Amino acid sequence: MKSICSFVASVLLIWLLAATGFCRTELIIKPKISTAARFDSNFYLSETDESAVYTYLVQPGIKLGLKAPKTSISLDYDFEAYFYDGEGSEALGIDKASDQNYYGHLISLDSEYKATSRLHLGFNDTFYRTRYPVAYDRLSDNTYNVIYKINRMTPSLLYDFENRFSLGLRYQQTDVEYENLEQSGFTEQRAYADLMYHPNRRTSLGIDYQHWIAEYEQGELDYTSDQIGINFQKRFKYYTFDAMTGYHIRNFTDADMDSADTVSFKVSFTGQNPPPPELRRPPGEFFIRSKSHFYVAAERNFNNYGSYFTADRFTMSVGHVFARKILARIRGYYQINDYDQFDETGAGRKDKTFNVSGSLSYLFSKNLSLSLTAGREERESSLPGYGYENTFYIMTFDFNYDIGGRGGVTEEALYY
Repeated sequence: MKSICSFVASVLLIWLLAATGFCRTELIIKPKISTAARFDSNFYLSETDESAVYTYLVQPGIKLGLKAPKTSISLDYDFEAYFYDGEGSEALGIDKASDQNYYGHLISLDSEYKATSRLHLGFNDTFYRTRYPVAYDRLSDNTYNVIYKINRMTPSLLYDFENRFSLGLRYQQTDVEYENLEQSGFTEQRAYADLMYHPNRRTSLGIDYQHWIAEYEQGELDYTSDQIGINFQKRFKYYTFDAMTGYHIRNFTDADMDSADTVSFKVSFTGQNPPPPELRRPPGEFFIRSKSHFYVAAERNFNNYGSYFTADRFTMSVGHVFARKILARIRGYYQINDYDQFDETGAGRKDKTFNVSGSLSYLFSKNLSLSLTAGREERESSLPGYGYENTFYIMTFDFNYDIGGRGGVTEEALYY
């Protein structure tokens, strides 16, 4: 309920803020639908209790937008109906896969208001009901088969100083509730400050500082994190190089848990054809890849929720459109998770996970596509009970969905 109230309040706030900007308004109404079928040889990602399951997804949605000289608002809604057919899991007490059927929702509000030529105000609020933990923590290695309600609210401010310096400020509150697990939900409150220097239109250098507090309903893993880093970006016509390096320290409320620190970094290299628009990237935003692209990245940081670990991730994605109709893509990641204090005894744990897939898509038109994907994922763990192997196949039919965008059944958020 708290998440829904927050979202409704956000919508009203943005409409009030934008009311003065709608003198020449463009209205956008875009219905869309995606359907998918997926097979997993080890749906529950178990080391010993492997169960083959078919997943069927029906995902209708609509995008609404308003554009005016000073204001833009976009509201996306996706309804996700998941149906499962196959074996249950004795270890999880699931008699049959169909017991896991559920309806998901994704509602996202994005808005921007240009108060002056130098001052831009932004607001985003996203609500998600899902089983995919990457919706709240991209580095998560969680395999719990539970449903989450996630609401993330982010107001932002960007101010330009003389076209050379810019200051970005953001506040982000994330609320997560578990529906069918005896585990407490949590709230994260995070503040961002980015000071950027732009010597020319294609180069940016800046300092980024983040401070956040994570509070669990039962207080078992409360912590405070501080991260400071230096960012550099160099843009060419077809290529972009991004680099961030910094220091992250985390202090836990529990006196029995030691504080943790790490050198954090992320380095990525992106190629796109056709090239992206030659615009400066606001803090916290990323280029959306073109249909013909490559992307490679290496990064290190802590995860955000649950038993904490240090993650080292290597990511790759490459795709190309052949004969204007066939899109071929290969993507994968390799992640090493190092737990210093995994349980109450202080025991450590180290996991190595990889996920790789290849896909072919036939583009019937700009708005219509059919995709076939095959992939493999494995985890090797230093402790028994946490490893798994899974082979998966996916067939997806999209109408009016961005073929390079988020997909509920493909776990797109893992890659960028």
